[in-house]
Amino acid sequence: MLFSICSNSKNEKINIKKLINYIIAYKIPQFPISGDYLKEHGYKTGELMGKKLKSLEDEWIQSNFVMDKKMLNKFIGKNNKN
Repeated sequence: MLFSICSNSKNEKINIKKLINYIIAYKIPQFPISGDYLKEHGYKTGELMGKKLKSLEDEWIQSNFVMDKKMLNKFIGKNNKN
């Protein structure tokens, strides 16, 4: 990212120190759902669980990483078993 911004001639006035501090302080979003969490909701390890995790992650990404576990719960469903 730094290289790309610095090598772009349109950005002549770049505050490198500010940009580096932003990158250092940036918190990478952590997906709040795990396979263990799905097991607690009736899923068994396997293809169905993998597909559900992927679909939940897609919803999370679509929300720009804003959805928390509580919000994602509405996409889990109840008593889903393989």
